[in-house]
Amino acid sequence: MIFPLRNFLVFLVFLALTISACAPVVTIDDPQVAMETMVAATIAALPTNTPPPSATMTRRPAQALFTPTPLFTPVPVFSITPVPSSTTEPSPTPSETDLPVGGGEVGKYQGHGNFACMVMGQKPIDWKKVKADKLLYVVWTIKNVGAKEWRQGALEIIYVEGTKMYEFGPSQELAYTIPPGDTRDIVVVLRTPKAGGDYLAGFGLQHGSDVFCDFRIGVSVR
Repeated sequence: MIFPLRNFLVFLVFLALTISACAPVVTIDDPQVAMETMVAATIAALPTNTPPPSATMTRRPAQALFTPTPLFTPVPVFSITPVPSSTTEPSPTPSETDLPVGGGEVGKYQGHGNFACMVMGQKPIDWKKVKADKLLYVVWTIKNVGAKEWRQGALEIIYVEGTKMYEFGPSQELAYTIPPGDTRDIVVVLRTPKAGGDYLAGFGLQHGSDVFCDFRIGVSVR
């Protein structure tokens, strides 16, 4: 049997009213109780591994600041202690016959700005063995390193000290003019002593009262 559509709708409305009348009525007297009930139900529904929220905030303990750890610890550089060198024994002091003579050393600057000299060489060398009571020609090669020329007749070659071995007197005039920068030979004739032994004689160049150049000779008479 087919019911009309109108009757079907009336049936549905009647059924809904009947069901709602049979349902229990929940009366909420206290809103606070209802809120707590809802919170409790929500907490009960949370997973067991989730801790319940706390209304009180717990202050975390203070933590030390992060201090960076150095990548490496500096290692002292290994130093090598030098091995002490063997002590060099001092050379024995040469005897007088091994030393150059006085102020006549080769290459030594002597004098001052205007009048100065430098002995460049000597023949014979010092302490050459010679015979007694013989003429000896001594040649000194001397350079004019001063600002003034050595004018012939204005300078003298004089005996200064030591054994008087000169043959023609203690002084003699310079035989030629020597300009600044020039090098010439100065010759003095000696007579060796009659007795054997070592002898030293010193000569020099004199301008006025100034002896500015010194050259010496040592001989060994045998």
